[in-house]
Amino acid sequence: MKLKKYASWGLLSLLLVTIIAGIFVSLRVKSQVKELFKMNKHLQEEGYYMGEFEFHMVGFGYLIGKGHYLEALQGVSKYHAFLSNKENLIKIPNFKNKQDEIDFYLNLQNPETGAFMDSSAPFCTYFSNTENMVMHLEALQDSTSKPLQLKYPLSFLDNINTPQKLEAYLNDISYMNRLGAKFPQTSFHFARDIFSNVEPNNVIERNGLYHFTPEWKQTILQWMYNFQDAETGLWGPKHTKTKELLKFDINNSYSIVKKFRDTNGEDIYEEFPLRYGDKLFGATLEGLKVPMPADDELEWVHEWNLKQAKGIKMLLACLWKDASAEDRKAAKDIIANFIKVSFDKYYVADEGAFSYYPNSKHATVDGMNNMILKRIGALSYARQKRYWGAAEANAKALEPLTVDTLAENDLSAISNIPDINSWRIYTSQPDLKKLYDHVSAVYYPTNTKVLDITELVPNIISWTETTSLSTGNWKSMADITNEYSSYHIQKPLIYREKVPYEDLNQLLEQTSELHIIGFDILQIPRFIQRITKENKRDTL
Repeated sequence: MKLKKYASWGLLSLLLVTIIAGIFVSLRVKSQVKELFKMNKHLQEEGYYMGEFEFHMVGFGYLIGKGHYLEALQGVSKYHAFLSNKENLIKIPNFKNKQDEIDFYLNLQNPETGAFMDSSAPFCTYFSNTENMVMHLEALQDSTSKPLQLKYPLSFLDNINTPQKLEAYLNDISYMNRLGAKFPQTSFHFARDIFSNVEPNNVIERNGLYHFTPEWKQTILQWMYNFQDAETGLWGPKHTKTKELLKFDINNSYSIVKKFRDTNGEDIYEEFPLRYGDKLFGATLEGLKVPMPADDELEWVHEWNLKQAKGIKMLLACLWKDASAEDRKAAKDIIANFIKVSFDKYYVADEGAFSYYPNSKHATVDGMNNMILKRIGALSYARQKRYWGAAEANAKALEPLTVDTLAENDLSAISNIPDINSWRIYTSQPDLKKLYDHVSAVYYPTNTKVLDITELVPNIISWTETTSLSTGNWKSMADITNEYSSYHIQKPLIYREKVPYEDLNQLLEQTSELHIIGFDILQIPRFIQRITKENKRDTL
């Protein structure tokens, strides 16, 4: 009996020590992770290649979630030292041409695995940055009209190339202990990344880099469909033993939902219709109401930004048609708030683009994640009509003005219309389906920080042409350049503080008519004021 008693006490003591050690290591890792995110911010601004950073962080969380506490602590400490001394970090050079840039990124591929990831990281980290790099290289190749060819095959994917291997992998990265779910991002991130290959035109297959069988794709579709949480409609990490959802993972849920529903909110697969849509919308709204973390909590700011941007995209693109009027109003308020935060905290006025972390001195490639105006319809008539209504209905036509010369206070009535962020001034009849086109001037009637899209887009293009940055943790400068240059927006004259009557009169003298459209913070047109120059000969 004594022997059993001592054995029980021994097991209890061992369990207690293990729990204490786990908590200690978790706290220590969290402390160092906080420092690492600060280092990532500065190193990105200094022009170092940091594409692997986020996935190293999630890899450490994976080890914690599996109870490999010592390995996680050692890994974080080594990575902290690696970033601190900068000795082996790679600084992104000023490229002579696109081919020079392509060659630079091709040389980052690991010859042993084929992954664009350090082989010291857990296997689960390999695919995510590889996919990002392939997308970046593809965008660069578009400008050279050459087919994409990597230096080495993606041999690491052989480890998950059958339905059985795949299912084991998905379970491994998606189930974890509670400590593993306490980090801003979890290894479930890797499950949603590999899920991207279910698409017929995924970036890996369309470039002929690997082939996923129909059985493989059916397996991951069925697994992900079954993994949705019935209580919230969300996806996220689950507890190894209880199978309960451990985190409201809005960020990753959006990446999954858009594989089941298209951008018109229609189901993609007849056998896999999206379930729990009302619960998903409600849970997402609640998650997006969480206030922004303190500016110095960069690891949580990092995740908050992703959650806001992706949550908003999910509500609009995939769930909007099923939302009630009340839910749409709540979503609109959340979107307006995020736009204000983005310009207040992330917009770097001196450079004309966004940073990813608050109050930064320099804009970064990943910072463009915080620019959601395009996503909400600011550059698309069809998208804006779907979410907020047609421009013809939203923009109230005011009583036309006929004047010889605009005098002070002639425009006081429209100056006092509430909730107007900017005026766009046109010298000819504007095209309501392309309101960013042929804008002569922009005036801001209030001291707003939110820029009109016709000022912002040229600023972004100017930044892409002058910065030495080429890629971030997951976004490509080539994609940004291709995306925004396609609108061909010429920067208008910009006015603040008071109505520029003198300049407006010069325009009126030249063209005989002006059209002023007032836009709110979501870039929705709210009024149209037509001004025509009086023909004096007709009044004689």
